[in-house]
Amino acid sequence: MAKLAERFGKEVRARRKARAMTQAQLSEAAGLSEDWLRRIERGAGAPSFDALDALADALSCSVADLFLPMTVLAEAGARLEVLLSSAQDDDLAWLEDLIRVAIRRLPDRP
Repeated sequence: MAKLAERFGKEVRARRKARAMTQAQLSEAAGLSEDWLRRIERGAGAPSFDALDALADALSCSVADLFLPMTVLAEAGARLEVLLSSAQDDDLAWLEDLIRVAIRRLPDRP
């Protein structure tokens, strides 16, 4: 059980950081105490089903996602989502085009 709790805690931490959230922000969004969230992230506590559901909602993912490691692409996507959430709706198409151009200009890799 300890290994599962540690992996789960690491995943919660990774998803929280990818969304640029502090422990205080996540604990507030999930309705959990900061101390309890710290214990969960360290793998020292096993959350209840209600806490699992609240964490998933606060991290905009499913409960199942919390048991799967984030891919590098998913982490980048979460960080981009945070950045884009502050953009105006009419700027999103322009930003999407900008990303496409930037990707085309990346050097080819073997």
